[in-house]
Amino acid sequence: MATKPAALHGGDGYVDFGTAGGSSSFSRTAMTAAGTVTVGDRTLTVDGTAWFDHQWGDFIAVGAGGWDWFAINLDDGTDITLSLVRAADGSYPLVYGTSVDPTGATRRLGAADFSVSITARWTSPATGVTYPAAWSVTIPGERLAISLVPTVPQQELDTRATTGVIYWEGSQQVTATRDGVPLGGRAYVELTGYAGGR
Repeated sequence: MATKPAALHGGDGYVDFGTAGGSSSFSRTAMTAAGTVTVGDRTLTVDGTAWFDHQWGDFIAVGAGGWDWFAINLDDGTDITLSLVRAADGSYPLVYGTSVDPTGATRRLGAADFSVSITARWTSPATGVTYPAAWSVTIPGERLAISLVPTVPQQELDTRATTGVIYWEGSQQVTATRDGVPLGGRAYVELTGYAGGR
């Protein structure tokens, strides 16, 4: 069950990619989740929080170089989505995000509103692909500084047998400050395009 309204990316749920088309997109950044997990002959009851995204359109054309996508839940109730879409030459023709405050109110983030810096890299021993592996995120307008480090480096997915691509996505350790006051949180990052033609 959602505990906040849907966050419409791009301000109204549509992100304009210019000549490459566009994408309709929204997120449910705060949902309750409950279920069971069976391990061997034991069934465990679990509960927690979940994040749901839905995106559709002709947006793949602009991301010929792949994309870096960040979903961050901070312990003060702020939820942040950041998208950095790369062209084939490695430039970033599209950079955008959405910040959701504890009440569910959203704020559109443009490229000038935040910065993402890579602070470490990791090379997969299985495929030889090198990925960014830690980030520093700043959102000056919200007085936020966020550090993301993968919970484990090996979160690569080799799906060449089914979808034809290799990519990386997984959970992150989060340390953050707002106005210098420490914050914790949870995050998830998706990285595509780093494997090239593999």
